[in-house]
Amino acid sequence: MSDRCGFIILLALFCCPYGQRIAVAQQTATPKTVVAPQEKPLAGYPIAAARRRAIAMAPFHRPLDEDAIKKWMDISSQCTIAEFELFLAPLSPQEAKLLAKIEKMPPPIVNRLYFEHLRSVLKNGGLYSLTLEEKTLDKPFQHTTPAVENELFGAFECVFASVGPPNGSPRYGDVIIRMKDSVRETGWATPFSGMHFIYAIRHQPARKMQDLLASGKPLPTARTNPLSLGFDDRLSYSHYIVTEQYWHKALAYQAILVLRNLENTKSGDLARQRFEAMLVEQDAEKFWALFIPAREKGLSADAEAARVPFGYLEAKFPNKLSMDFVTSIEVSPEQLAEVRTWPEAKPYLSRIRVKPHGVD
Repeated sequence: MSDRCGFIILLALFCCPYGQRIAVAQQTATPKTVVAPQEKPLAGYPIAAARRRAIAMAPFHRPLDEDAIKKWMDISSQCTIAEFELFLAPLSPQEAKLLAKIEKMPPPIVNRLYFEHLRSVLKNGGLYSLTLEEKTLDKPFQHTTPAVENELFGAFECVFASVGPPNGSPRYGDVIIRMKDSVRETGWATPFSGMHFIYAIRHQPARKMQDLLASGKPLPTARTNPLSLGFDDRLSYSHYIVTEQYWHKALAYQAILVLRNLENTKSGDLARQRFEAMLVEQDAEKFWALFIPAREKGLSADAEAARVPFGYLEAKFPNKLSMDFVTSIEVSPEQLAEVRTWPEAKPYLSRIRVKPHGVD
């Protein structure tokens, strides 16, 4: 299958947890994004560089700066969505109705972080990438950005958020930070995390690669070595990128692929019923809860299959996000009283509240 088929491999995603990344606590060795001389690390640089190399091996003698990376992402995203539309056509009436509905139902955009990290976010007046965050702290802190993702697409220069799950994913922290829909204008997204891409799409030992980098050692460069990460991997990953103006279409097309590939089983029938319920649901929060159900423990295999997510995006934002984009900061009842005593929280007290009941 050609890498340019982009999202066609999506079904592998939906049988797994949302945008899975492996938490790496207090890494002492965090290799920086590989860049050309005189060029600073940038979010998306490694994949943009791979696409540039794919069209010509000769040096371009022009810097690959943040503006060029954004323009390339817009071009690439437009091409991917156009291919999607070609390969999915014609849409059934049901499918067309879902596409139209998602255009009117902006997906929740949620950042998750650990409570012990919240105070520094309030102090900084926003969410920082790992690179910027490390410059503001005197000691290492627990984070969920694997070094192998930095090798893949420059993850240490990104702020992350989930697009779709109403309350984000608790695997990334116990604090919920909800964003305005306008935040999407600064970001790009993929239908899975870099870790998921490496092990589920590229079929490489992502955990072993991460452990090697966390120990301070570089990944091997020989293409035949299963622990290597190189040009082909970055080029493949680049075809999954969607910029903000296409997020609703990307989510709708993921859902259509899931719907078309459901099995004729009881769990498949239940998932189809959920799809039908989405089409008539008028409440945005309930719609997205149907689109990508919250994970539940102890479910049978059939029950898990019936709750298959119809789609997901992991958003990446370069460098930092101002508190101007934050609509609410939600913590547990036990944490709320403490947060309200922090001097750093004073400017944001109206946005700090208790998480919804039953949400981890």
